[in-house]
Amino acid sequence: MLGDKLPDFKDIILPRLNIVQNIGQMKDNFTSGELVFNRQTVLFSPPTVKDGIITAPGTPPVTLTVLGFRPTRYCEKVAGGAQGLIVNSEAEVASNGGTLDFKEWELKKASGMKRFEPLADALVVIEQPESCKENTTDFCYEIDGKHYALGLWAMRGTSYTAAAKRVFFTHRAVGCLRKGYPTYNYSVSIREESYPGGNKAWIPVCIPKAVSTPAFLEFAQSILNPTGSE
Repeated sequence: MLGDKLPDFKDIILPRLNIVQNIGQMKDNFTSGELVFNRQTVLFSPPTVKDGIITAPGTPPVTLTVLGFRPTRYCEKVAGGAQGLIVNSEAEVASNGGTLDFKEWELKKASGMKRFEPLADALVVIEQPESCKENTTDFCYEIDGKHYALGLWAMRGTSYTAAAKRVFFTHRAVGCLRKGYPTYNYSVSIREESYPGGNKAWIPVCIPKAVSTPAFLEFAQSILNPTGSE
């Protein structure tokens, strides 16, 4: 006999959002600065700039809603953008020979100390961009006449600071998300930021857009609490 089992979140693998950086494997298939879903669908492309002049416009920002965050983990920072060790606590960072303190790492990296940084995994709902209107496989949820996709966004490094800390965590504590993450949606675009020493990185720009509709909140509740249990 076959049953119609509804899998738990721990039993499924959701597609992820990625920002294409100037390093890493994704730059071989996409343009730096693009926001890519499931490693195949471009959701946002930044404008093309040459000699300080925009030679090609970017695409409209993506509309995105955070449903919630899993507990913060810690990810080893590896040269070249490769995936490092991920642990669940600051104690595990220390037990694996690592630190979250950049200055301590600078002093001790020659002796093998690893550098870790916070990792915030957000469950997000992405509104279908006009450029993806034929994609009904990913954008399979219909709410208020619009189509949406469900995915995960892992924020670390510059994305953790620019999006998780500066926007979503702050707005949840003292801003427009005080009644809950799903209550507001955001416009998300990507821009290049320069840092001391000549380093550059593409970071998310997240701006509050609109209050979520009752239908959307009902959908969010069905995802966060599918069995109706407390």
